[in-house]
Amino acid sequence: MLYTKWNIINNFALKNTILMGLTFLSGLCYNILTILIPISIGKFYELSFGFSSHRLAAFKFIPFMDAPDFNSFLVFFFSLVVLRLLFEYLNRYGIGVVGERFSKTLREQLFIKQLQISMNVYDSKGIGKYLLRYSGDLKSIQNYVKNGMIRFFQDVVLLCIVVVAIGYFDTYLGVIIAGCIITSSVILWGINKALYKASLEIRNKRSGMLSFVNIRLRGIIALKAFNKYKPEEKRYQKRSNDLYDVGKRYAKIVALLQAIIPAITYSMLGVIMLYVFSSTQGIQKTMQGSSLLILILLIISILPVLRRSLRVSIVWKLGDISFSKLIDVFCLPRENKLPFEQIVLNQEEIVFKNVCFEYPNTTKRVFKNFGLSISPKSTTLFQGTSGSGKSTFIRLLLKLISPTNGHIAFGDYQCHELSEKTIRKNIAVVSKDFPLYGRNVYEAIVYNRKEKNRESAGQILQYMQQFENKEDTLHLDSKIGDMACNLTSGQQKMLMYCRALLTKKPILILEEPLKELNIKTQQLLFQLLENIEHQKTLILLDDHEVHGFNIDKVHYL
Repeated sequence: MLYTKWNIINNFALKNTILMGLTFLSGLCYNILTILIPISIGKFYELSFGFSSHRLAAFKFIPFMDAPDFNSFLVFFFSLVVLRLLFEYLNRYGIGVVGERFSKTLREQLFIKQLQISMNVYDSKGIGKYLLRYSGDLKSIQNYVKNGMIRFFQDVVLLCIVVVAIGYFDTYLGVIIAGCIITSSVILWGINKALYKASLEIRNKRSGMLSFVNIRLRGIIALKAFNKYKPEEKRYQKRSNDLYDVGKRYAKIVALLQAIIPAITYSMLGVIMLYVFSSTQGIQKTMQGSSLLILILLIISILPVLRRSLRVSIVWKLGDISFSKLIDVFCLPRENKLPFEQIVLNQEEIVFKNVCFEYPNTTKRVFKNFGLSISPKSTTLFQGTSGSGKSTFIRLLLKLISPTNGHIAFGDYQCHELSEKTIRKNIAVVSKDFPLYGRNVYEAIVYNRKEKNRESAGQILQYMQQFENKEDTLHLDSKIGDMACNLTSGQQKMLMYCRALLTKKPILILEEPLKELNIKTQQLLFQLLENIEHQKTLILLDDHEVHGFNIDKVHYL
């Protein structure tokens, strides 16, 4: 799918045709009633002073516009006010719902896309870079749709109707107002070009600041332990100063834009007053009576609309920037481009053949012409020191990363021909590199949080905690904190085993399988794995020998 701003908007509009149609219809009714109110006041002028206008007579086709007496006029006038109130409420509520629904749609699409982004993107760019999309960018896009499209379109329609109505009463005045609007738009177009550049720069700086703070706070314990307050303060101050300088340039342009818009509208009003004054003077007055009153009221009614329309450029520029950033995320390399296949790999031999891998921006090769085979339903130990490639091996097997050369296969199935979801449907992992998340224990260890799964989750949790201190016993509803920060390393490891075993996947990867577990819990684990070792392929990774498992083969990394 080609992601562009208008493709995204068009797809949303097609799926929400009724809502969009009703919103535009209510806006049209609201605009028409806004025009009818000042025109109806011309009828009040006729009734009060006994004058008549041949131009006003053209509106007699509207029910009750040709009211015979003042009481009938009042009924008509207040009916217009009530109807305008109703349609304005419906229109504003509709615009609000459209904005919220569009934001909801994009928010959900963005999260889905971010879950599917390839790990090498996150490895190179980090996570914090993408957090702003959920706050500032989505808000700017929502404003773009609400105020920059729907409300602006309605304002343009209203201005066109008013200019036509004014032209009907006085052709020259209608031409003057149309000319003033066009001239104003040209002036603002030039300012908007500078505004776009400043807006893009300030958004990038703010995004970088958020990423910087996110990384420092996530590593706060290391920052404190090494007393790195001052260096980080200086780095932050430098970024803050850069943002301040950019902010001043942005504020200068916005201030000019916001100051020039009232000046333009007041200047236009001055030109109009000059024309109206000249039209009401002299022997041949071209404008008088109810027509003059209607024109004044129409001009007054469009001034706030005109000012809002002239300011919409700020909304457009911020929206365009946010759309471009969002589309950049949508276009990042993603996983699961291949179709998911319901394949069970418990009978397949795992083969690495001439596998080479090196991380981007490094010269060190983790694997060079690496080869091995793992028999199905066997127990294999990979032994190697830190940095030997144990974590990389896990990531390759899960297709979190792909080899730069060589290939990986599961029997006759080539890894590059299978989707990531298909492979991971067969592999469970116990490793500190795959942390726990969720509000409580139950959410952290189950795949599906339906109530029917609580019984099996409770059973394995109880089994694994038989020899834990009572005061440290966890329950399914126990809070675990952000990324399980409330738990000890032993509790985390125990819950990782619960999570992996509950999936019932045929391939089980255990990194440092016994570390952080007490002796009695290790014995429980041996008993549990002994019962299933002939049903699963067990892959162990550790720095040294692992005792207690029936190991069929050892590979040294």
